[in-house]
Amino acid sequence: MPTLPQSMVLGSGRAKAWILFVVGVLFTLSLMPAPAARAQEPAKDEAAKAAAAPAPAAAGSTSDVAPPKTKSMLRWALEASGPIGVFLLCLSVYFTSVVIKLFLEMRVSENVPPALVEKMEAAIRDRKFQELYDACRDNESFLAKVVRTGVANLPNGRPEAKEAMNAVTDEIVTGMESKISYLAIIGQLGPMIGLVGTIWGMIMSFQEIATAAGSQPKPEKVAEGISTALFITLEGVALAVPAIFFFSFFRNRIATIAMEVTKVADRTIASLVQAAKQSKTV
Repeated sequence: MPTLPQSMVLGSGRAKAWILFVVGVLFTLSLMPAPAARAQEPAKDEAAKAAAAPAPAAAGSTSDVAPPKTKSMLRWALEASGPIGVFLLCLSVYFTSVVIKLFLEMRVSENVPPALVEKMEAAIRDRKFQELYDACRDNESFLAKVVRTGVANLPNGRPEAKEAMNAVTDEIVTGMESKISYLAIIGQLGPMIGLVGTIWGMIMSFQEIATAAGSQPKPEKVAEGISTALFITLEGVALAVPAIFFFSFFRNRIATIAMEVTKVADRTIASLVQAAKQSKTV
């Protein structure tokens, strides 16, 4: 068998060594991660951290805007009512003062004073008729006016005295009814003023809708007009209801007072006539 030259044997050994070196390098490189992959991994970590961290609030976002301040019911009612509401408020103050005054004046004890009744009974019992008349003259109550009128007309006869007393009673009752007539007027004006406020508020709402010029009308403006209409209507009705109630209440009280005065006055005149007859017989 022929033998190879020594140079060729050495050359083939070197080639095998280079091939093994290149294969080892390529295998090592295949096991190492690529630079792009190594660059993407930190980017992925940073993205995950950024996603987990809370996002900073953007400038001018809704979280930075303070919530709108809510209005109280009283302030809302005052702003929605406007000048018509102010007029109704003044009318309410006047109505309250009238009711308080009528409560003080239209009392049975005020128009039929118990002290005056006792004085008249004592004067009749003691036959002091002049004292009875003087007691009624110095008093300005309903009963005093009626009794002194009857005593003054008694010399003309008892029927004439009775007629004069009835005339004075009708006159005083008419004056008392004229005082409570203001309550009836307020009771009629309240709903009418409320109706004016209703119409005004609806005009404001429809004006906002009509002048929108093709764009969407502002809901708050429309709601403002509706609020005006509703609040003024409520205030007008709220004023009219107690006014009508107190008008009926005081009208019944006037009838009660007039009946009590007539009863006491007739009894006083009858006792006076009887006492006068007894004094003449004695």
